[in-house]
Amino acid sequence: MKLETGKDKIQKICDALRKETLEPAKQEAREIVENAHLQAQTITTEAKEKAAKLQDQVQKEIEEKKRVFAASLQLSCRQGIEQLKQKIEQELFDRELVSLVRKSMADPKLIAGLLSSFMQSMQEKGANEDFVALIPKNISPRSINELLVSKVLERLENHSVAVGDFEGGVQIRLKDSHVTVDISDQVVREILARYLRKDFRDLVFNV
Repeated sequence: MKLETGKDKIQKICDALRKETLEPAKQEAREIVENAHLQAQTITTEAKEKAAKLQDQVQKEIEEKKRVFAASLQLSCRQGIEQLKQKIEQELFDRELVSLVRKSMADPKLIAGLLSSFMQSMQEKGANEDFVALIPKNISPRSINELLVSKVLERLENHSVAVGDFEGGVQIRLKDSHVTVDISDQVVREILARYLRKDFRDLVFNV
């Protein structure tokens, strides 16, 4: 039997120490590293999922803002176009209609013709009521009276037309029944506008 030398004893002690301390430490270190890798993978996966969700949410918000902006822009465009149409109507249609009606209905012959037609209609219905005839403020009563037949003048208050506060046409007030027949330029313009405005829009805007 071989006797152990001091060197062999020391080697055995070192081997025992390595087994009892170093090996468990290495194993623990490996486990720590493996756990760290697993945790890192988990964190990375969760981070990617959160990033994907955040990106999806941001994309949805961007799309919603785009949709709202597009709708707002479309509405603003429609409102702008409608305002432009209204302005064109006011500048072209309304102004021209006012000028045309006012000019036509400020003609003394036209006014005298309206009064004569009214008188004839009254006679046909058997009405003998006297009336007041108001003419545009810029026309002299004399220029109208000279164009009226005597039958019309006889039925007028003071045998003459009077001056009203409008630009064209005539207003007739029946004295007994207190009825006013308004054929002034403003009333005629409003009636014409109801029928002509759509035609004007169709012609100018093609809508």
